Amino acid sequence: MPDVVHLDSAAAGRSSTETRRAVADHLDREAELGAYVAEAEAAATLAAGRANLAGMLGMETDGVAFVESASAALSTLLAAWPLRPGDVVAVVPSEWGPNLAAFADVGLRIIELAVDPNGVLDLDSLPSTLTTVRPAFVHLTHVASHRALVQPVGAALEVCRAAGVPLWVDGAQALGHVDTRVGADVVYATSRKWLAGPRGVGILAVAEPWWPSLRFRAPATDPRWFPLDLPPVRLLESFEANVAGRVGLACAVQQHLDAGAHEMHPLLLAAGRATRVALAEMPGWRVVDALDAPSAITAIVPTNGADVVGTRARLLNEHRIVTTASQTFRAPREMTEAYLRISPHVDLRPEHLVTLKEALAD
Repeated sequence: MPDVVHLDSAAAGRSSTETRRAVADHLDREAELGAYVAEAEAAATLAAGRANLAGMLGMETDGVAFVESASAALSTLLAAWPLRPGDVVAVVPSEWGPNLAAFADVGLRIIELAVDPNGVLDLDSLPSTLTTVRPAFVHLTHVASHRALVQPVGAALEVCRAAGVPLWVDGAQALGHVDTRVGADVVYATSRKWLAGPRGVGILAVAEPWWPSLRFRAPATDPRWFPLDLPPVRLLESFEANVAGRVGLACAVQQHLDAGAHEMHPLLLAAGRATRVALAEMPGWRVVDALDAPSAITAIVPTNGADVVGTRARLLNEHRIVTTASQTFRAPREMTEAYLRISPHVDLRPEHLVTLKEALAD
């Protein structure tokens, strides 16, 4: 589909030819050798993928596990962490809605942290909150899904460490998008967004001081299934897995690093700013965040009563432009109306934005 304008990397980036080939090649090996032999054959590739991801997250390599998705990572972690119903989790108002639901499902009590007028965590008030409330953990979505909002996780980590409160980070929109070498206590993310890896693969990373606290269920602790010397966090991996997808993720991560990960970040932020500048004077729409917000994501809202879901459908079906209609469930403590989300990658060209503006004006 060469004439498609893809402005939806925050939903799913487009995998490279090399990544798709890596997945297909592994599937071919499974067909030739059987899935378990092919997985053993790919051990070095998977180990390199874990090591590369650990470097990107500021974690120990043995602290990185492959899972199916960011949501699967959170569910796995909530089951493994020593939590009790009624424990407190501290979040900011922009927290991703499905995360809030996952916390409620295990009986956690949710409190909101103070933020500035832009929705960024108020670091000055954080120490007193942690002392007064003493949550089981602080949870921050590093980069919001619904708009151009980035939380200061590095600075927050320093405050949390001083208070002895673990910091969990949802890095689903951050990995490959912004600098994630923070070394938080927990980070989880997905393959399919800014890294442009395969769908159905995720990452869960836990810092070493917390490994002894993790709780495991059989068969993870049964030596008939797993080697006794397997690192503890690896016991959180699914025994039955889409190994071809994991191989594809390892390939995508290596390509990201080879391309210069820290050169990609400013290019992505420039793509976001170019989008917001282009749409700032768009009749009938308002850009939600500041033009220089540090994210490649742009959110716009209609000022003339336009239907966001219908607009997204028309952009795709009539103009072959891929975007997302962000509805309020994405951030139910903050959003009061639907946003149209535009999230280009580094291959954004000026003519893409011209095409988008013309389609929105149509």
